[in-house]
Amino acid sequence: MHNDESPVRASRFTPEQLARHAVGFFWDGPPEDDAAPRVPDVQQAVVTIAQSFLNEMAQRAEQVDPVKLGEPITEEEWWSARSSQPPIVDQWFYEDVGCFIAPGGTGKTTLLLFQVIQIVLGRNLFGYEVSAPGPVVFMTAEDSRETLIARLRQMCTQLQLNEDEIRTIREDVIVTDVSGKGIKLTTVEKDVVMPSKQLDKLTVEVGFRSPSLLIIDPLVSFGVGESRVNDAEQGMIDAARRIRNAARCGVILVHHTGKENARNRTRDQYSGRGGSALADGSRMVHVLQRLTPEEWTEATGDILEGEDSGFVLARPKMTWCAPQPDIYLKRHRHCFTRLDALEATDGATAVTRINADKLHHFLKDEYTKGTRHTGRTLEAAKLLPQKATREALHRLVADGRVTSEDAGGGRGGARTYLRPIDLPVTT
Repeated sequence: MHNDESPVRASRFTPEQLARHAVGFFWDGPPEDDAAPRVPDVQQAVVTIAQSFLNEMAQRAEQVDPVKLGEPITEEEWWSARSSQPPIVDQWFYEDVGCFIAPGGTGKTTLLLFQVIQIVLGRNLFGYEVSAPGPVVFMTAEDSRETLIARLRQMCTQLQLNEDEIRTIREDVIVTDVSGKGIKLTTVEKDVVMPSKQLDKLTVEVGFRSPSLLIIDPLVSFGVGESRVNDAEQGMIDAARRIRNAARCGVILVHHTGKENARNRTRDQYSGRGGSALADGSRMVHVLQRLTPEEWTEATGDILEGEDSGFVLARPKMTWCAPQPDIYLKRHRHCFTRLDALEATDGATAVTRINADKLHHFLKDEYTKGTRHTGRTLEAAKLLPQKATREALHRLVADGRVTSEDAGGGRGGARTYLRPIDLPVTT
């Protein structure tokens, strides 16, 4: 959990306060004066903003005199220094800067929203404990606020959440839509990538909310572009660290996979497009890739049907915990469930079994209609790839579910045909 030095989490907002402030447009300047306080605990809010201001002034002083050396280590520092950052979700998200990488159109935003719900409610996330439940700020420059709210609503319905849980989500998921507004957290001054003035405003706003997590989606929309790739990425890392230091929260930068990496479906920490500075500066790197139905079945032994999709989520870089294994996620509509991976041999066996069942059903249906198949005609039907058809047919014969019968054909005709064993011989 957050240590004692961290700002206390903000209390729940009232409906009236939400109506005024839930949008979170930090770039429009401070809110108008109201008779009612913005949060129930005014003193807490003042302390949080004051701390953010002091942190900002200290950072500006460091910029003026950046080479000033540190003081000797004090007794208190010696015994209170932490060897790792506090977890938000144990072995998943920490109070630090991370990135989430996936190809466009994979559903990364939907997956993040699903995770946000678990963090806000303090629920178990794919088998990992939520150590620091609390508000989450979701900044989007891609999807509209309305779109994200609609997805949240659909998830709540699918998860069958009660009214209190839905109220918590509405209060603590702070959706901030900056699409089309040109909001940048970095700028270029004298050919150097620097923090922007908008970053200063955002830092204060995020500190005021005291969230567990800030999500910035997508990274490319908030930086200075990709003409100077590593400088731009390092600038965003520095911006995220400033927010982390002031608000004491995790910051996740959402990034797209590079074209070649997407085609090759790589899952290492450098799978994002552009340079290496983003991965090098992040302390958590998550990479999502979609699996074909065959790959999914081979990996999990499960079948994708209808609207289902299968994914593998890798965590190639996790600084504050031991290396973590890949996990497999199945998406049905707007929600995700985790499935355990099979051993390689078990996965291959599961695929062959499923293909054999599919081929057996096809043979029975065709045989009932009067069509007699051979191995060649089954391959020509292209129900499955050629290799998969042969493996499935071999499995059916070995299991005694299909047998070869004399076709009685003359010269040039097929001499045998395949008969499902549970159907009678026909003439």
